[in-house]
Amino acid sequence: MPVARLERIVNAPHAYVWDWLADFGALDKLHPPGNLVEFSCEGNTIGARRFARFKPELGVDGQIIERLDVAVAPQVIVYSIVENYPLPMRDYVAVVRLASVDAGHTKVVWEGHYTEHGLPTAEVDGMLTNFYELFLGNIEKAHALGRKVGESPY
Repeated sequence: MPVARLERIVNAPHAYVWDWLADFGALDKLHPPGNLVEFSCEGNTIGARRFARFKPELGVDGQIIERLDVAVAPQVIVYSIVENYPLPMRDYVAVVRLASVDAGHTKVVWEGHYTEHGLPTAEVDGMLTNFYELFLGNIEKAHALGRKVGESPY
């Protein structure tokens, strides 16, 4: 099973990064405006689902449904894509691990485990790590701008 992996130091305190990632409904605020044409979330409890649909230009045809599977504060979040698979992969499960580096920096290791389907592993890995980098970069940007969790950095 392929694994897309991003390891990165985020210039924001551990609690701030955790709060963003543990807020399962905050994902839409980390996307550039207009990327998502539809977004909703059932909450932040285990089993909650979030529903997203991208603008057609991004090449994702259909709704993505993700489920929050595990949240062990403030260290690990696990979520998976369920029900629909509009992305060129199957059996996607993401594991996000956080650790404090110092008072203002957080180490994040984000892994996406999946089964190849539709695109070669290298392309899927690139797509996933680009999304992880976008989300973490925008958490960092939100922190630098003094935004609260859930307030868009855009």
